[in-house]
Amino acid sequence: MTRRALLAWALLAAAPTRAVDIFSPGELSKPHAGVEGLANCTKCHPSGKQLSQEACLACHEELKPSIAGGRGFHGNLQGKGRDCWTCHHEHQGRDFPQVDWGPAGLKGFDHAKTGWPLKGKHAPVACEKCHDVKLIRDPGVRALLEKQPGRRTWLGAPPACAACHADEHRGQLGTDCGKCHGEQEWKPARGFDHAKTSYPLLGKHQKVACEKCHPSVDDVVEHVGLQPKKRKFLRMKPVHHQSCLDCHKDPHLGRFGETCQKCHTEADWKKIVEGPMRDRAFHDKTRYKLEGAHFQVQCKACHGPWPGEAALFKNVPYGACTDCHLDGHGGQLRAARGKGIEACEKCHVVQAFEAAKYGLEEHRSSRYPLEGAHRSVACITCHQSDPRVGERLPAAARAELERRGRPVKVSLAVYAVAGDLQRCEICHADVHGGQFDKRAGAKGCVACHEVAAFSKTRFDHAKDTKFPLLGKHARTACASCHPAERTAQGPSRAKYAGVETTCAGCHADVHAAQFARAPREPTDCGRCHTNDDWKKPLKFVHEPPFTEYRLTGKHLKVECKACHPDARVGEKVAVRRYRGVPKACQGCHVDFHKGQFRGFEP
Repeated sequence: MTRRALLAWALLAAAPTRAVDIFSPGELSKPHAGVEGLANCTKCHPSGKQLSQEACLACHEELKPSIAGGRGFHGNLQGKGRDCWTCHHEHQGRDFPQVDWGPAGLKGFDHAKTGWPLKGKHAPVACEKCHDVKLIRDPGVRALLEKQPGRRTWLGAPPACAACHADEHRGQLGTDCGKCHGEQEWKPARGFDHAKTSYPLLGKHQKVACEKCHPSVDDVVEHVGLQPKKRKFLRMKPVHHQSCLDCHKDPHLGRFGETCQKCHTEADWKKIVEGPMRDRAFHDKTRYKLEGAHFQVQCKACHGPWPGEAALFKNVPYGACTDCHLDGHGGQLRAARGKGIEACEKCHVVQAFEAAKYGLEEHRSSRYPLEGAHRSVACITCHQSDPRVGERLPAAARAELERRGRPVKVSLAVYAVAGDLQRCEICHADVHGGQFDKRAGAKGCVACHEVAAFSKTRFDHAKDTKFPLLGKHARTACASCHPAERTAQGPSRAKYAGVETTCAGCHADVHAAQFARAPREPTDCGRCHTNDDWKKPLKFVHEPPFTEYRLTGKHLKVECKACHPDARVGEKVAVRRYRGVPKACQGCHVDFHKGQFRGFEP
């Protein structure tokens, strides 16, 4: 062995605690400090190889879905750019930054590399506004932050508008904000085209302010999370527009009927229409006057002739809507109308089939009157479309409409909702995953929640559980005892059922089970401690039944730790020793008589 080699071994022997540093190119950063040392090198550097992406992803599992799906910054990297160490450098010291943003730093980062370039008003927004922990929805990233609450991350920010912005339309227009709005500016909504709606704006209607037809309504829902900018919002639907009288007063006081378009146009109110529309006034002399939308229907639509059938002008049935029209709801409302004539006019007007005159007052007579937050919910939220409703229309009826050249008009909305409508789960998913099924019983969600708002509850921890919150427990945050847990479906939810109620269920036994009544049995902390404070006041007194050793004389002034020293039970872990403490004098005191009185009994 050479002299230089001997010197190296001597240095190793002289400083064993720093031997690792001789082989390491430098200290690891704070996040990776836990894998410092020769024994951990192969966790990142496979034996005989350089760094490994697989080794990085073995710990950083939150990146796997985006990389596999080609999403986000890491998913869009190609070739050598995917090597983690291109941007993340190590062995540079504890405080060395984990991310190399390049020469321009964080502010010079090209956001287009994430697959979502910042345009318009998004460009000047501070990074922290969108990369807020509260906005993260990615399950993998949220799981990471639950394990490391203090960690800062730029991952998991969803690109959907609703992730950062409250829906100012309250769900009326869907979730695709980009159909109407652009990133350059929120107003005006340049992508919106009224001509593509069921009511194109013609003539003088084009100059009318939106607020004239879409009134402002109060938002009575208490929003959780993102808050809308204003409590009032424009009601986009339903807006009745089939009749002029839905918006305009009749200056003729009904003397000329409700069909204004017989004489007037949208181009000019004062310009009176001349032509065939007025020639139909003769129908007013029959038993069935043409009103509303019927005034615009071609004669052939009701009277024929149709293939294989001559025109009919006498004895044409007209007593009920269903004499001419099919049930556009597929028979869903037949039970509500009763037997006999199906009174379509309860909801519809002669001006047009849409929109129905069915509001909050009419809903009161239904199986489910609207109360609380339900009053501001859009109809389509509960009465969603179902193609199966249209399938209820008999094939023969469709063929007859086709023979007469009339359109098939069917509402696909579901109105005959099955089940007990007093049960919230008919419409709402159980966010608690069935944890309260036994407790709620027949009442269901309303056992705790109110119809005014989901966030308002009648829950009383003292009455509704076996664990009333006393002392410091009353001031503890709910999430401390009811942590979020992952479910088989993916999203996490707070755990309520099966939560431990013993002290050991939440708190570590600082006495290392010295006061447990039996092996593997949890310690009854309540024998000595109270909920108000862990240390004061104590129920424990140094006398039976707590202990057989009463403190008398000068023992009363001795500090506890003098007789109950700390005992090491693990690396850097010490526990105050209470069991096995000697009770004889010589167990604590030195025999100054050097055994001369051993065996002496006074």
